[in-house]
Amino acid sequence: MFSFLIYLYNHINRIILGILIYITLGCNNQMNSTISISPLNFKVQTPFMLSGRGIIVNTYWGSEKRHHVLCLDNYSPSWIKSSEIKYDKSFIKSKNLSFKTSTADGTQIQGNVGICNSLTFENIVFGKIPFYIMPNNPKDNKNDDGVFGGDLMSKGIWKIDFKNDELTFASNIDSFKEISQTEVLPALFDRESITIDVSFENNVIKTMAIDLGYNGDLLMPLKEFNKISSQNKTFTTPAQFKTPVSDTIINSLSIFDTININHNWFFTIVSSNETVKERLIGLQFFRRFNFVIFDFINKQIYIPKKVW
Repeated sequence: MFSFLIYLYNHINRIILGILIYITLGCNNQMNSTISISPLNFKVQTPFMLSGRGIIVNTYWGSEKRHHVLCLDNYSPSWIKSSEIKYDKSFIKSKNLSFKTSTADGTQIQGNVGICNSLTFENIVFGKIPFYIMPNNPKDNKNDDGVFGGDLMSKGIWKIDFKNDELTFASNIDSFKEISQTEVLPALFDRESITIDVSFENNVIKTMAIDLGYNGDLLMPLKEFNKISSQNKTFTTPAQFKTPVSDTIINSLSIFDTININHNWFFTIVSSNETVKERLIGLQFFRRFNFVIFDFINKQIYIPKKVW
């Protein structure tokens, strides 16, 4: 009983952390990505840190190698706080591109898009990267400067090693020897998202989007949450809900539940609140594995065999 209470306490705290930021962005001008990457063949490894927003990586911009700390997020375009690019010579505001969107709490945001001429991550150089310029939030006390988005992540293969807190970025799946000890987690990769079909009780199947920028387990709109939680005990936790431009307190509803993905069962937490508009699988769900590999090149997800 005591061990279960510890488990419950840890997961409630992860829910609070996971709900700290959840943002959906859209650009009102189509950005045909011209992001370059050099060299073409590569494999780099680096330790990573976990924060309330997720996995934090170090990047260095322009010839001056100006340091910017970014959060890894496959489900968002790359964005940067406006205060961070004020004196950055590698960054130029675009005359033709802008964005207009709303955050999860309904706050409307619009702004400019800029181009970073070069961004270095562990000796890998990205060129001509579009970044949304996000208005400053005076209440945001996070140490990260923005998001390393899906447009950058899609240029290679990412292994997140949760056991050793190590991140690997490579151009070729054959460079991962451990691939023979994995199995494929069925997923659909498209231009803007990675989705997985998840089965809940009563044969309810929902398509969920993977969002590594959401540091929680599963999240879904309240109406759908109420349907799957009817037979489960729901608990409520107050949480500070932060987006790049707003800060508010909400009540998060959550349940412990067992879900099915590709005939495999997983015990997890499903959460919701009145602001949620999408179905998400967050970073916390994948931390049950020693590692996970997101292969954007061949559009596959690999997890270790026999982990449940």
